Amino acid sequence: MSALTYETDATAMIFGVGLMGQFLATNAPSWLRLSKLVLVDHADDINVAGTMTPLVEFAEVVASSTGNTEVVAETLDVSSEEDVAGLFERHKNIRYFQHTAGISPRPLTPPEELSKEDVIGACEVNLWGAHNMLKQGINAGAFAPRTHGVLILSTSATVGSEGRASAAYEESKGGLMNLLTLQSRYFLEQHGLVINGLAPSPLRGPMAAQNPVSAGRLQAVEDEMPIGGLTEPKHIAAATMYFWSNECWSVGEVLTTDGGYTKHRPIYGSLK
Repeated sequence: MSALTYETDATAMIFGVGLMGQFLATNAPSWLRLSKLVLVDHADDINVAGTMTPLVEFAEVVASSTGNTEVVAETLDVSSEEDVAGLFERHKNIRYFQHTAGISPRPLTPPEELSKEDVIGACEVNLWGAHNMLKQGINAGAFAPRTHGVLILSTSATVGSEGRASAAYEESKGGLMNLLTLQSRYFLEQHGLVINGLAPSPLRGPMAAQNPVSAGRLQAVEDEMPIGGLTEPKHIAAATMYFWSNECWSVGEVLTTDGGYTKHRPIYGSLK
């Protein structure tokens, strides 16, 4: 069988330009021969290899390396209906999208000590942000026929983490998983969207670093990873490329991309 195939000269949109988004943004234009790539983030500056870099500057670097792809940077609030509606008025015919935007308020805080603001804040970005993207894109007629999309979940949404290392994050990502699995058939039948999800284990990066449990246990996770090593952005990108392909025969599926770790133990191990 030949390699996976894609629609060329298409437009792709990446929500959340962190480690996963940066890797995909750097490589997708050449892999897909994109005509346009839209990079969306809530911040004007993003962390690129440990250096705070303007999103616009990162987009320019990606554009210069691809040559034939228009790369556009958009800074907005993913929870704002007005902001996201405006985004889809400016950009149409989206053939591919990946939603990686996510926050983890007050990691290590037991669920009973979280505030209403903590939980709602996580849900506004991680759950409502994805719902809002789909809502506004559909209402604006911005998605191309048979658009392929990927929602980034987390293994903590599928199996949890012992001790609830990041309860608000887990709860919001669990809601996102239900959005995907319960509504994906509707989105396909009514709007032609082929949506699937990825559930990666922690990556070594800014989000893990802010969580003392993650930062302190990443090496232990790596040592016990059945396939060897930690999950990397390239693993997420490879799975995304399958879900974006013409050969993708999955709808509403959640692919765990964690090297086999959560098949055997909670993602963070014991907090004791």
